[in-house]
Amino acid sequence: MHVLTVELTIKPENLADFLQELRQFSRYIVQQEADCLRFEIFQDDDDPCRILLLEGWSSRRHLEEVQLQRAYYQPYFARVQSMFAAERLLRHWQALPLEQG
Repeated sequence: MHVLTVELTIKPENLADFLQELRQFSRYIVQQEADCLRFEIFQDDDDPCRILLLEGWSSRRHLEEVQLQRAYYQPYFARVQSMFAAERLLRHWQALPLEQG
């Protein structure tokens, strides 16, 4: 599984609208995309305008070459882009095998 984390900072006045958009968007992905193995949304306890997405995908290649090219991404980003207070921070992760002891 390829893991992607996305750190978001949302303008306070847009937080409720953003969370509504994000919930609809993520619900669609989880229901429609078989290659989405995990999708979780976290909100910072100390700063509710900071959101973390934890996504699990079948592969990084699928995520970049197929998933992010889907037609529904552009309208979503067009709706939420102005709600961001800072640039999104994306990090890609790979699992390391546990050592057998």
